[in-house]
Amino acid sequence: MAQWCETCDRPVEGDVCEVCGNEVHEEVREPMPWMWRFFIVSSVIYLGWRLYQLISWLSHRRF
Repeated sequence: MAQWCETCDRPVEGDVCEVCGNEVHEEVREPMPWMWRFFIVSSVIYLGWRLYQLISWLSHRRF
């Protein structure tokens, strides 16, 4: 994965930017906050329940 030069705002292949000459350090990725994980899990559970309700409603519906 290419690194990113903050000064030039472009991808860089090596450790030094070819345009501005600044050293480019690999960015440390922070983990996802627990609130986002909670939101994603609760959304999946909710949508699964609504899908179950739709299937149940369609199976009991008379034609």
